Amino acid sequence: MHDDKSSWVLLPHSSYLRDLRWYTKKRPAELAAVLRNLDRTMTLLANSPHARTIQAGFLHPEPHGMVALDHRGGAGRLQETRLYCYAHTGSRTVHLLGIGDKSSQPADLARLSPLARPLNS
Repeated sequence: MHDDKSSWVLLPHSSYLRDLRWYTKKRPAELAAVLRNLDRTMTLLANSPHARTIQAGFLHPEPHGMVALDHRGGAGRLQETRLYCYAHTGSRTVHLLGIGDKSSQPADLARLSPLARPLNS
């Protein structure tokens, strides 16, 4: 167990890094909005005893313990965007799995579930 309760670590997976490059070029405002909500999530995690107990309007539970952070709070009219992650309380690691929009959500969940499933066991 860690003494420093704020010591959560971000672990980006290759699928996330690929999505990040695309969003950096094509949808920077949406990317900024979900990354701001990732910062908020990290603060919530640092102040919570267990990852599953955190709640916010921009957090959505997904299959296999994944959580989708949406774009809410971003300025202007943004395309609905989701950053998919898995917070593992035991290792205090937030696995960044991928980014997608509302229209690609079923495909994103199919693509990212194999990454989340072993983390959730």
